[in-house]
Amino acid sequence: MKTGFLSRIGVASVLTIAILAGCHIGADDSRAKFTKNEELTAPLAGIDMLSVNVRVGRIEVTAADVGQAKISAVIEARANTEEKAQKLGEAVRIEAEPSGHSLVVKVVKPRGFGRNDPSVNLTITVPASLGIKAEINVGDIRVAGFGGPVEARGNVGAITCTGLRDRADLHTNVGDVRAEYASDAPAAISIDASANVGNVELTGPQDLSAKVSAESNVGSVSSDRPVTVSGHLKQAIRGAIGTGEGRINLRSNVGSVRIR
Repeated sequence: MKTGFLSRIGVASVLTIAILAGCHIGADDSRAKFTKNEELTAPLAGIDMLSVNVRVGRIEVTAADVGQAKISAVIEARANTEEKAQKLGEAVRIEAEPSGHSLVVKVVKPRGFGRNDPSVNLTITVPASLGIKAEINVGDIRVAGFGGPVEARGNVGAITCTGLRDRADLHTNVGDVRAEYASDAPAAISIDASANVGNVELTGPQDLSAKVSAESNVGSVSSDRPVTVSGHLKQAIRGAIGTGEGRINLRSNVGSVRIR
């Protein structure tokens, strides 16, 4: 059994390295690079959701007592020559436009990039009352301090959400997922979090009450909280914490799952 387990881990590790290395296929760090910074603001009248989409880079969203969205972007473009890198980089822009009750923030790139996406690191500050929806292909997502629902999806990169108070829906293909609720958040939380290759960790509020489903195909499953178990399979837990008012659903294909 141990041999099979280690073999699966070895295969998964090679797969992880291959996927991560694939992010750099065709890239040449010696190529010319152009970097620029952008700052913009957007009104929030009638807005209750922030939606952010980036292909490559980083998304960081922080809650603060502000009357409008504050957006800071670091944009990096690469090309064979400095002139072309600057031309491409200067043409990249950040858009922040309302769509219904959502403020949609996205990266708009010129056609000259082809399949070579610019790297864009976004730092956004909005009120804590908003819901957050963030999506990225390659890079990390960090969300902190929001009272509304949070949805985050990535392909290669970590997802870290702290100060949660509402529903959370967090998923990545390769990378760790860490969700931390505020200590005084409602006991009946609702969270669905998963990683294909990576660890999944949940820190609940001080008073936690939820039905639990936690599983890993290759890895450990553990809980620091007392769990009334209704079904315990190999590398999986089914049960309840407290009176089971909320819902916790955690999954990892290759990696550990932990409830704190």
